[in-house]
Amino acid sequence: MPSALLLALALVAGPAAAPAAPAGRHPLTIDDLLALPRVGDPDLSPDGALIAFTVARTAPDGGGLRSAVWVVGARGGEPRRLTRDDGRVRAPRFSPDGKRLAFVAARGGAPQLWLLPLDGGEASPAAQVPGGVGEYRWAPDGALLVVADVDPACGAELACNERADAAAAGQPYRADRLLFRHWDEWRTRKRAHLLRLPPDGGPAVDLTPGDRDAPPVSRGGIGDVEVSADGRTVYFVAVTDPVEAISTNGDLFAVPAAGGAARQLTRAPGWDGSPRLSPDGRRLAWLRQPRAGYESDRRHVMLAAADGSGERDLTAALDLSPDQLWWADGGRALRFTAEVAGTVEVHELDPATGRTTRLLAGRHLEALVPSRDGRVAVALVDSMAAPPEVALLSPPARRQGPLEVAFRTRFGAAVLDAVEPGRLRRLEATGQDGAAIHGWLLTPPGHQPGQRHPAVVLIHGGPQGAWTDGWSYRWNPQLYAARGWTVVLPNPRGSTGWGQAYTDAVRDDWGGRPYQDIMALTDAAVASGEADGARLCAAGASYGGYMVNWINGQTDRFRCLVTHAGDFDTASAYSDTEELWFPEWEMKGTPWERPEAYARSSPSTFVKNWKTPTLVSHGERDYRVAVTQGLSTFTALQRRGVESRLLVFPDENHWVLKPRNTRIFYQEVFAWLDRHLASPSPSPTTP
Repeated sequence: MPSALLLALALVAGPAAAPAAPAGRHPLTIDDLLALPRVGDPDLSPDGALIAFTVARTAPDGGGLRSAVWVVGARGGEPRRLTRDDGRVRAPRFSPDGKRLAFVAARGGAPQLWLLPLDGGEASPAAQVPGGVGEYRWAPDGALLVVADVDPACGAELACNERADAAAAGQPYRADRLLFRHWDEWRTRKRAHLLRLPPDGGPAVDLTPGDRDAPPVSRGGIGDVEVSADGRTVYFVAVTDPVEAISTNGDLFAVPAAGGAARQLTRAPGWDGSPRLSPDGRRLAWLRQPRAGYESDRRHVMLAAADGSGERDLTAALDLSPDQLWWADGGRALRFTAEVAGTVEVHELDPATGRTTRLLAGRHLEALVPSRDGRVAVALVDSMAAPPEVALLSPPARRQGPLEVAFRTRFGAAVLDAVEPGRLRRLEATGQDGAAIHGWLLTPPGHQPGQRHPAVVLIHGGPQGAWTDGWSYRWNPQLYAARGWTVVLPNPRGSTGWGQAYTDAVRDDWGGRPYQDIMALTDAAVASGEADGARLCAAGASYGGYMVNWINGQTDRFRCLVTHAGDFDTASAYSDTEELWFPEWEMKGTPWERPEAYARSSPSTFVKNWKTPTLVSHGERDYRVAVTQGLSTFTALQRRGVESRLLVFPDENHWVLKPRNTRIFYQEVFAWLDRHLASPSPSPTTP
């Protein structure tokens, strides 16, 4: 469940009782959602003139997405497509000289790198990488750094890896260590290594040899790789603890680009990642999570000499958790993004004084890519009412002021110009301990003051996550509002964006304050007059699915429940999952060390109280919350005689991703909710 972000929600035709949208516009439907082009993966050319990105569309059979590489002028203009729209392509990245565009595509085999000349011509394959390309980046000298799964005994040697793959075909999985599977794949033989493809086309070099994942597959990625300006030194992250499954420790290393012994630069107990060299190459900035074992710890901006010496914490007193980090103003400033109260802000940090200045607020953005001088950036900008589009973030024409956001694509307009969204506002309440707690309330399209609607409480995953004013193809509250329901989106204790203490408060209290907070925010929605307290259902996935199971044993105020990929029994879930640091942090130990904590927080402890009709959904390839948790939930419901239904997708993991499965899933979900929310509230009686 950690950092698990949730499954796709979709919509079938809305009920007749839904409020009417304005003439000529209609509430969002599943057909609208699946018709929306999905814009992603932006990159900015070295001269700042072009933005490359991908556009994906639902494949005709609904089994996945087809995508292509597009470009648009940074100053505006009409986007144009550069590649065929006949498969999946991703990660378009400009070469350092701006003459070529690399991208990843699986054209008749494993995903590999392709190089497209920007002055005309067809894309050609780069050197083939063993196991296919995971992530990659360009080095300043034109080399390509690629994360690939290799047999540790073979390293970057392609023929050796092919022989090892052939020998392993048809064999059972064998494991001698933990973290032997991850998300939806078994990882018993191969390791993720960082390979360097020289610019002259010579043989690939394995920069991180050995029987370990570097960069780690459980966390991090190509964003944790940096290269010196002369291309001679590569920085990366590796886990130094012996048991990866119980460790969130990651340290920075430097290795010669030609290969050789790596030098360890950091030795803190928690995570060190996102290394960023200053423009002059003399200083290294990075992000650190100080506490061992805690993947949601606050990130601090660290600064040291390029060799790691003289490190200091620039944000020790700042209660923000920086995410994307980059240099600006010729090395006189650092900039970072941070989630704040359901949006994403951009801040500038003076390395000399530690003083921060907010440059952008009130927006939701991701996938930010800065220009070479850090002055401008491109990013995907979205909201709960509109999907991501490519935008340019740049300083105002005047010398002072916030960054200005200028959209460069409008691919969603053809669909959304005909859609009337629900209205979103903030929802606040007071917890049982007197603390301020937060959330959102979304009313249906056409809602009028004084109208009260059936309501659905949607509970986010994590638990260290949050409902933000951002779009989701996997969990879209607008689809619920489109059915005529008020949607309550609680951000209880454990949620991110309201300070680290708020996030930390869920630890060893999964069913305590977070549950109370969700109930308090639900009460606030009912008290507002916009949610019908007699017609409530609740739904959630991952930690949200756990919380739905927990709710079933604590209250009967809901007419129905929907739980996807949620824990049923916390002790058995410990042994089912793969990233063991998560339950060990959350429950402050293992089940045999703290059996009372696991039992106290386990929905299975309260099955005797279950009585609310429940739809149970799970993906059979989910290795984060194993399908046995969903099967156990359904079994308990059936043995209790509670109205229930089980929905298992054999080809999905922790999320429902395939468009055709999305449609099936929500046909089931909305039919379930419709059935239990359709009857009117009881009429008030006169005493």
